Amino acid sequence: MFSQQIAIKLEIAAKRALNIKKKNSMAGIITVDYIENDQGAFTVLCSALAPYYLHATDEERVTLDDMIDRYRYLQNCSMEEYYKGTDRAAEELKILLDDLGVQQID
Repeated sequence: MFSQQIAIKLEIAAKRALNIKKKNSMAGIITVDYIENDQGAFTVLCSALAPYYLHATDEERVTLDDMIDRYRYLQNCSMEEYYKGTDRAAEELKILLDDLGVQQID
């Protein structure tokens, strides 16, 4: 069974990245259920990175591209790999947001 704590970590980081404070259409995609039951971690990660990618310099895009490429396998892997990768992606996204100075959401 997927650890709901892992899905929660990614959900919180992604909502922080997108500054989602209430339930709207994007919040319907970035959910624990989607990450856990539909193996949507890669989609959530890409969604969270999209606004930063749009405004990134070429140098910054290299870092974002590397992160996206590193977690692309989450689309098609064993459940054990999915759990571990999702956990690492959530941690890496949190660190990236800290480095960018993105505020925690309330």
